[in-house]
Amino acid sequence: SMLTIVRLRIAKRGILLVLFVIGLLSLPLLSAEKPKDAVPPAPVPSSIAAAKKVFISNAPGTSLPTYFGGPDRTYNEFYAAMKGWGHYELVGVPSDADLILEISFNSSLSSVGGSSTTGPISYNYTELRLVILDARMHVPLWWFNEAVNPKVSFGHRPEKAADSAFSQSTATLVDDLKKLVSEPAIGASDTNK
Repeated sequence: SMLTIVRLRIAKRGILLVLFVIGLLSLPLLSAEKPKDAVPPAPVPSSIAAAKKVFISNAPGTSLPTYFGGPDRTYNEFYAAMKGWGHYELVGVPSDADLILEISFNSSLSSVGGSSTTGPISYNYTELRLVILDARMHVPLWWFNEAVNPKVSFGHRPEKAADSAFSQSTATLVDDLKKLVSEPAIGASDTNK
């Protein structure tokens, strides 16, 4: 009878193990049964693509140190990149613009680490932020964030890597805007209906 009890316990464990394995294997099947209907992308506000004139605003954010270009670097680089693109006429006052492009650099503490040999080390999350506003209503229409992530490798100066990452993030923001301008706008005629 002791042998029968041991056999039953082993059998129960085996059945439970088989059921567990079947449950694990069926999870991907259940999730793949019926995919949710894909939500079509929402149209972009038409005033972004229709705009001819923009005012670039140096919005509040984190100031860059002097050795890294100072507080005006964010504005200057973005302004130069937008001028280079040439899609919009850049105007000197917001009242002459169709859109206001608010550019800012932001840095926030993301974690703290270190050891007894290195001492405390803080890690910051840094990003460039672009907010697109309707110039007449001052309503935000769209926004982008681009992380400034320097790729530092052995033997390279971290300052050069950070400098390059900053410029790359500025170029990426302008590319994001270029893609947005080329998307279908609200109010565009829909010939597929």
